[in-house]
Amino acid sequence: MIKIAITGPIASGKSLVEEFLRQEGAVTLDTDRVAHKILENNPKVLALFATTDRKQLGEIVFSDTQKLKKLESIIHPEVKRIVQEFFEENKDKKLVAVSVPLLYEANMETMFDYVIMVTANEDIRLQRLMETRNLSKEEALKRIRARDVQPQGDFIIENNDTIDNLQKKVKNILMQIREKH
Repeated sequence: MIKIAITGPIASGKSLVEEFLRQEGAVTLDTDRVAHKILENNPKVLALFATTDRKQLGEIVFSDTQKLKKLESIIHPEVKRIVQEFFEENKDKKLVAVSVPLLYEANMETMFDYVIMVTANEDIRLQRLMETRNLSKEEALKRIRARDVQPQGDFIIENNDTIDNLQKKVKNILMQIREKH
């Protein structure tokens, strides 16, 4: 089994890369969705923040890095466990891809054979966030700046272009990976 992690800053295009890998035969998992499920009615989160509502939590943690770290200390171990279960459930598959926005922060990079880092210019990410999540410019900037992500990984994709070009880049990376196996 080839295990690929997809990571990168918010609104960089990780979900699209995940979708393109799925179209190429990968079994995929989105840890953002996993984290959202973990948050739902989580007693630890409720005790610390008095809410499990994602919008309210976002307002709290994206303005206070200490609170963000506390929230992550609850979520990351659970996400790791679920990713390990996903690998076990799909051990007979040739290719699995997991979107992990906080791959390095959660120390999960060693769980994967390859890391694809998706990046995009801040102005493009800002526009995407405002459009897709209906955030004000101020809220979107807070979320972008809460994470200063340095490009690192086996493959770096600059996603400042068209969706077609992004798909071509993903196919090219997948071709390189498959040549090695």
